[in-house]
Amino acid sequence: MRVLCLTPNRLGFAPGQRSSIELWASVLAPAGIEVSFSPFETERLHSILYEAGHHLAKATEMIRGYINRTQLLHDLDEYDAVFIYREAALMGPAILESLIAKKKPIIYQLDDPLFVPYRSPSNGYLSYLKFFGKIRKIISLSTVVIVNSTQIREYAEQFNKNVWQIPSLIDTEKFTYVPMAKMPKRVCVGWSGSSTTLKNLRLVAEPLRNLSDRDICDFHFIGGTEVPVPGIKYTARNWCADTEIEDLRKMQIGLVPLPDVPWNRYKFIMKTAQYMALGIVPVGTPLSSNTEVIQHGENGFLASDDAEWQEYLDLLIHDHSLRDRLSAKAHADADSKYSLVANASKIVNAFLAAVPPKSRAARHSGN
Repeated sequence: MRVLCLTPNRLGFAPGQRSSIELWASVLAPAGIEVSFSPFETERLHSILYEAGHHLAKATEMIRGYINRTQLLHDLDEYDAVFIYREAALMGPAILESLIAKKKPIIYQLDDPLFVPYRSPSNGYLSYLKFFGKIRKIISLSTVVIVNSTQIREYAEQFNKNVWQIPSLIDTEKFTYVPMAKMPKRVCVGWSGSSTTLKNLRLVAEPLRNLSDRDICDFHFIGGTEVPVPGIKYTARNWCADTEIEDLRKMQIGLVPLPDVPWNRYKFIMKTAQYMALGIVPVGTPLSSNTEVIQHGENGFLASDDAEWQEYLDLLIHDHSLRDRLSAKAHADADSKYSLVANASKIVNAFLAAVPPKSRAARHSGN
């Protein structure tokens, strides 16, 4: 079975792609499913897309990417199905998806609530060229829809009955577990994200200041160096793929504060699962996938207000045996639910569900 895989981003850079289709390819190939990747963004577009400005250059490269996409339509006979990650093009309505659906079954993966309108910090009102309403159209056109959260699944099931829920996955060959007993005695509380989500730390500013004033732990943040919580001592660095795991290993407790906005209500919070795979005990806002991934008091804690954040962080910092127990359980849960091995058969079956065996056999026989 040959599948043309349309991704918005170049391979190896986007976290969503890396934790889904790029990782899935390693279990699809042994099952006889060959995936051929075709990114939308050009090298030039990749270098400027998330920077402010460059509007003319962005428009030029978007058009170039769109033209490249339309040329692929002539090659669809070489494939049994087309896999679309999020959208076939980074702009415009579902024109390409409609044309593809007339020729080949679509396997559609939606791992972010792209149907919720938003303004990108780097692209402003140009974000609306993405045509947020096209997502329900793509879902309805698809033969198989793959989602990563219960909330997105419930949305997708309004427009398609063949919806498979597969969480964003952890590459457990890289995210390996080191028991807390081998960690430094000085506890480190940390956070990992991006420069655009650093502002989430304001939600826990008071508990963090309280901990810093008492000097009972260290703080380490990944995703930016200008942390918007004045009055605390910390170390911080920008996210880097080459040092991500090394940086995460500095933490024993991982923060997952989330503002209650429509976008976050649908998301699978990837960093929670990443923390857990490494044995970092998560403390997070009870929102979206956190309410399923974090088993309160068993593999982490859910905190709704400053008092609860303070209580659970204090508890984990001072109670070493509790922290060790929750760390081991967090790792075990991540390994059994969010690893590639745990989800391999479901991934393969979702792809096979798009193309009946007779159709695959007919194409390969030349009929």
